Amino acid sequence: MVVHDLSTHRGSDRFEVWREVICREFTPLTPETASVVDGGFDARVELRPLGSTNRAVLESVGQRIAHGEREVAHTGEGVYFVNVQLAGTCRVRTESAGAVNVVPGQFTVVDTTRPYWFDYEGPWRVMSYQVPHSCLAMSDLSQAPTIGRSLDTGAGTGLALTSIMKALWELTPDDSTSSGVHLERAFYATVAAVLGETWGTAADPSSSITAAATEYIRTHLGDPDLSVSVVARALSVSPRTVHYAFSKGASFATVLREQRLAAIAAVLRDPNNSAGISRIAVRHGMIDASAFSRAFRQQYSMSARDYRAQAHVSA
Repeated sequence: MVVHDLSTHRGSDRFEVWREVICREFTPLTPETASVVDGGFDARVELRPLGSTNRAVLESVGQRIAHGEREVAHTGEGVYFVNVQLAGTCRVRTESAGAVNVVPGQFTVVDTTRPYWFDYEGPWRVMSYQVPHSCLAMSDLSQAPTIGRSLDTGAGTGLALTSIMKALWELTPDDSTSSGVHLERAFYATVAAVLGETWGTAADPSSSITAAATEYIRTHLGDPDLSVSVVARALSVSPRTVHYAFSKGASFATVLREQRLAAIAAVLRDPNNSAGISRIAVRHGMIDASAFSRAFRQQYSMSARDYRAQAHVSA
């Protein structure tokens, strides 16, 4: 964790320190404020890097922050910033969405490859997470209709997104190789869901919850105790929410079983893997040999042994 507390600096130096901090830790930005005139400027930034996600909480006095054409020209890799308003009001302006007010309980997403401006009339506090474009394994979302809009955190994908952000905030850097990995991927999947929504339609969180839960399943297939409750706890939602998300398609149990069987089948097709079939199944969470055999035969219309033999003959 890194904290930049401007109260520890001389009053006359604080604004320049602020300018340097936000440009170094975030993206090229140009702040302007009248508070620096009377020496009343104050600000604080708490940073918690985790994997590719830079988590931060910023608070300061009223000001205008510009990321205009000049700043865009000096921006490196494209990044989306997901900003949740915790206190104060921000008037966000983008070329595509115009100007909107973002109040506590709302959030907005901006793209560093396009201009945007933040106007804070008074003291404010914001939770801001960055998402590199490269982390969203989707087509270009830079023209997404939700960029620069004010979006609610109390319902739909906004609720799913901020729930994951809160869970991510509590993780330490050590978690980046364990539980933090699936949460970070779930966060990216939910950001993509938010950006992919059609502006003005009622948001349904089910798709993002399903995507996040499926990603968690995929990366935890070896856990024999994997269940709706385990996934719900990891995503900071209720088991009922997870059940509802899967109610519109294949059930949670079906997705879990098919993911496990697909992973096992991939290993069986590998000519360089000679591990016993029972051991492979156990490694992927299927510890009941009889149940595994029935499920595999039902899915692939043959036994796992015959599947492996046929795959190796065809190779």
